Amino acid sequence: MATQEFSNDKSNQQSNIKYVTLEKGSKRKYTRKSPEKVTALMNQMINEQISEQTNEEKYEQRVDDLRNSEGDTETRLVNQQLAYRLEKNKDVNLFLESIQPLGELYVQLQDDKTIIERVKDAMINTVNYTKIGQQEGKKSQITGKLIDLSLMDDDNLCVIDFDINKKLPIEEIDKIRQNIIDNMLPVNVGLVKTAHGGLHAYCNRNSYRLPSNRNVKVITRENFDIDVFSQMNKYKIENGQETKEIVQNRIVAPNTSIRETKNNKRETLKYEAVNDWENSSHLASLREILDKWNVDIEMSLEEYVQQQLDRKYGQQITDDGTIEQMNDELAQACVDGLKNLDIHNYPQPINMEVSLLSIFSGLYGISNESIRLQGISNIRQFNKLSANAEKNYGQAASAGERKPNPWILTKILRYHNKDYYEQIIKPLLKKNYEAKKKEKQILINQTLIPNKIDLTDDFTLLHLQEKAANGEYENEEQVIMDLTRLLVYYEGETEDIYAIKGYDAICDTQVLYHKLEGTVYKQLEKININFNKKKTEEKSDETKESKPLTAKHIFKKYASKFVKKGCKFISEDPKILTVFQGYKYKRLETIDYECLQMYFDLIKETIAAGDDRVYEYILNWMAWIIQNPGKKSRAAIVLQGRQGIGKNRFTDVIAELTSRYSCSNITNIDEFTGRFNSVVENKMFAVLNEMMNYNDSKKGVATVMKSIISDLTIRI
Repeated sequence: MATQEFSNDKSNQQSNIKYVTLEKGSKRKYTRKSPEKVTALMNQMINEQISEQTNEEKYEQRVDDLRNSEGDTETRLVNQQLAYRLEKNKDVNLFLESIQPLGELYVQLQDDKTIIERVKDAMINTVNYTKIGQQEGKKSQITGKLIDLSLMDDDNLCVIDFDINKKLPIEEIDKIRQNIIDNMLPVNVGLVKTAHGGLHAYCNRNSYRLPSNRNVKVITRENFDIDVFSQMNKYKIENGQETKEIVQNRIVAPNTSIRETKNNKRETLKYEAVNDWENSSHLASLREILDKWNVDIEMSLEEYVQQQLDRKYGQQITDDGTIEQMNDELAQACVDGLKNLDIHNYPQPINMEVSLLSIFSGLYGISNESIRLQGISNIRQFNKLSANAEKNYGQAASAGERKPNPWILTKILRYHNKDYYEQIIKPLLKKNYEAKKKEKQILINQTLIPNKIDLTDDFTLLHLQEKAANGEYENEEQVIMDLTRLLVYYEGETEDIYAIKGYDAICDTQVLYHKLEGTVYKQLEKININFNKKKTEEKSDETKESKPLTAKHIFKKYASKFVKKGCKFISEDPKILTVFQGYKYKRLETIDYECLQMYFDLIKETIAAGDDRVYEYILNWMAWIIQNPGKKSRAAIVLQGRQGIGKNRFTDVIAELTSRYSCSNITNIDEFTGRFNSVVENKMFAVLNEMMNYNDSKKGVATVMKSIISDLTIRI
């Protein structure tokens, strides 16, 4: 047997590997039907058919009842048309009715099988602690099993994959997985813990029409994604024709080990059964599970893509793996919409017809008692119940109370009261979605502590763009935290001023550039955000077209995290942007005076012309500037002499020491004293070099220069 073979494979594994095995749940017991019982059951069914009125007589009676029905003209016309169709397709319908009990019996027999009985012939060995299947003829260490759903004769088995973010702490992963088990899944599913702490839930598809074999990211939450795998197409399709090549459709089985390298350390991870996976049978229906989440993917792939936005509004799963409660406004709207429905007894898929059980399940899921009672009262008052529904009213009510799910009501209305759904329910679902989205954004704004711009940090907009392009971000908060390392804005005289960190290639250091909003927005618009494992598009309210999500969109969404009340060169107020963030160079613990001697000689012999008093003044003047950032010395040194004696060498050293806050070469006096004088903004040291246009007509600027040198503030 496959199970025995698999257990023997374990002996090949290394003995120094430590595993933690989860405690298994109690084994469920089901009554299995022997072949003798099956034969007896079939004979009983045949005898019952012979003793009762024949199917053909029943069918003809149904046609006659429709043809001779009473009511208004419209009702009689509809019934007569239905009678005509039934009469026309009599032979086919009778055949389908005759084989229905056998079909139900076949499904029941399949349902009796355990998971291991269903998958044993579809299992493939994995080798060398990988997810790679063993190749024929090659000897390798067997370390686990894969289940290829396409190799199964049974196409009913379905696997729901909860892919929990493996970057979360282990405690958080365990909590989310347990929440999923407790809140999102029924008891009768086979459960397997994945290598990184996620979850595989095995259930029955029961004719649910999935868009494809592997439906990836059916649901995407902050902390986990949900995929659904099943056998929809066993063979590959080429040029519209089915080939003989089987589509590979593999799931990792429990008791499979894999190895990964993390932080230069080799780790062995294991897939483990959470409950009695092998012996699980009579599995829950995929439809039942998805209905509980208010998710419907039973449609063509094209429809599936087109309606993703609608499902985003509809799904009610939280990031922690629990189900949202329906608010009173939406519950009341659902109750008000349950009118003029044809309600049947037998539970069919909701997209086909409304059953009494689904109505009661939805109503008993409403937490507000008065709304719930009103809904129950309305069932008979405003709707048409079939004879069997009336007969089994109490039984259906009891069953619905045991399986409460308010969100099933929105699905009923979507299929059977479409106009009401589009006009009332859908806007409320969208409103509910937007409210939760806003609530989450408010929470992020309240809890997110922005970074400070650090000019010693090499991180720039280029790095953010690279991370975004490579899909390294997992959510908007991470983008915001990186943006706060680069950008702030404050109110200017006429419009907001943005300070953005960037690299100055000339100074070879990070600096703050002050720009207008439009310029910054153009930069942010060029950064498309590709979240890891997420679809990142935003919808335009006007055009309803999808646009790539950009850094600009996220910045505007959380703009409050970037605002400052002003900008100063240096300030202790955290709400004011401080331009000065230390020097490019760090202070040395020990000083090599021999290295500095040549520069000291230049100052003393050339700049001070050998005058000790001037030499000492210049050194003190330089030291005072460095030691008192943000303060003015109120003194400027004028150097006059022939070219090549070292004037620039003297000023270049000071400019380099005050890099980021210096301007080493201003050659036009208008840049310094004119109206457009931003060159001196946030500067500790500036050099007016070779004043080529300083002539008699410019002597009036002396007063302006005096103001720049001595006044505490100047206008930029």
